[in-house]
Amino acid sequence: MSSSLKKYSARKHFTWDRIKMALEAAEEGFYIWDLAEKEIYYTSRCLSMMGADQNEKAPNIFTQADETIHEDDVSFFKQEVTRYLNGHSYAPMRIEVRMKKLNSKSWSWVRVNGLAVRDSHLRPTMLIGVWVNINRRKTAEMRSVEDRELFQTLIEHIPDSIFFKNRESRFVLANTSTARKFGVPSPVDLIGRTDADFFEPSLSNETRDEELKIMQSGQPINADLRHETWLHKEDSWSQISKFPWYSRTGVLKGIVGISSDVTKIKKTEAEARQYAHQLEEKNKALHKEINLAKEIQLALLPYKIPSRQLEKDGKRRQVDFHHIFSPSEGVAGDWFSTFNVGDTGVGALVCDVMGHGIPAALIASMLRGMTGHLSIYAHDPARFITNLNNQLTKILKESNTNLFVSGIYAYLDLETHEVSVCSAGHPFPIFAHADGNVEKLQLPRGMVMGLMEGAPYQNCRFTLESGDRMMLYTDGVTEALNSEGEEMGAEYLIEHLKKTNAPDIKDFIQQALICVAKYSGSDKSHEPQNDDICMLGVSYTESDALAVEALPQD
Repeated sequence: MSSSLKKYSARKHFTWDRIKMALEAAEEGFYIWDLAEKEIYYTSRCLSMMGADQNEKAPNIFTQADETIHEDDVSFFKQEVTRYLNGHSYAPMRIEVRMKKLNSKSWSWVRVNGLAVRDSHLRPTMLIGVWVNINRRKTAEMRSVEDRELFQTLIEHIPDSIFFKNRESRFVLANTSTARKFGVPSPVDLIGRTDADFFEPSLSNETRDEELKIMQSGQPINADLRHETWLHKEDSWSQISKFPWYSRTGVLKGIVGISSDVTKIKKTEAEARQYAHQLEEKNKALHKEINLAKEIQLALLPYKIPSRQLEKDGKRRQVDFHHIFSPSEGVAGDWFSTFNVGDTGVGALVCDVMGHGIPAALIASMLRGMTGHLSIYAHDPARFITNLNNQLTKILKESNTNLFVSGIYAYLDLETHEVSVCSAGHPFPIFAHADGNVEKLQLPRGMVMGLMEGAPYQNCRFTLESGDRMMLYTDGVTEALNSEGEEMGAEYLIEHLKKTNAPDIKDFIQQALICVAKYSGSDKSHEPQNDDICMLGVSYTESDALAVEALPQD
């Protein structure tokens, strides 16, 4: 086709009427600003974007920007228009602003494009261009910014180290926890650096090879325990996970890592292993001197537990104890302890290690040592039992020992005369009310200790009245067998205690032992008991302080 035919064809088809139709059909709004005539012409699409009626005279957005442009963008818009018109650039003008709706309070994002027509002196005489609605794109951009801010907030508040590395294993993004771990002022100080700047060569080479393998195979590593050797500080331990980092289009960008510092845990485990080793050595010695071990164990238990008192509001509040400890073999896995807590509290703990003999006794001895380190939790039985369980579980796991321990801990506060109790798979206490009623306390039954770290435990709280008594015991009491091999059970013991109406806590515990002996027949046959027996009685009384002081002293 000849060029003349092309020109004819264009003139024929691109008539002014058809160009106007095309402009009306376009989503963009077209405008012409005649600077010489000081007039501006809009297509209907422009008027629609402005929220103006098709028949009204709309304001000139360039000379009346205050009426048409969002107040936060007016200054920027005027500056950019002036800069373009006063310049000599032949590139189009492009300004992104928020345009107000004339007849409402709403607004939308638009891009104002323009190209200046200039005279021979390069002075602008006309500005021709389009408005493009970019509301959808700007909304997406703002959402993207919000998502980034949310992501940044998230990783900054996670205590774990989170980092991104490129394909050369150089840091490109990290959170504050990572900067703190690597000993730099801020995450920005990590950008562009590698592990070789911080770790010893053997470790940095290992991590680089590891990350190359992850990027090549696409296979992550999960919760890998890492001994970290640093160039300028002490060694540490981390549990680290790494996985490939891909772009939206699936292009490999590098790796993402999440690291948790477990140095304290590893040190605790080392201490636990050392403690377990010491216990193992003690176990060997105890096997050779079993009789001496029995004497030592009995010697560790108090002959008599002293009372604890508090005088308040003219009243003397007092807690008294009585206990019976009877191992079935030379040494026992049953164990109890009482101790003062603060100025007004007292704690009572009873534990039963699975099995009998020296292994159970060793665990019981270990528990005794642990409780001294847990005194800060003694006022909260659930926290006390939780920490005791966590420490015990770690030690048993490290020593490859399959044991568990049931236990019950009660904390009594003389200030409030309240008692809190927490059970770890242990028989429920027997409670004798001041009015003579005897019942078994129903508590939330937690998991036995030594099987699972982090097992949940709960407290049960109630108020004590003067004359109330409570018995904590091991299952050797209620699981005593008669001649037919039937267990006694707690209900049988409760009925016996109701009938005896013991006058004090000592007689109350003695009556419980008499009940066990009669049921099992050991009071007549002198047969050895089939399980360790441990009973710890606690009584609470209130009396007039002056009356008590008037009594003669022993």
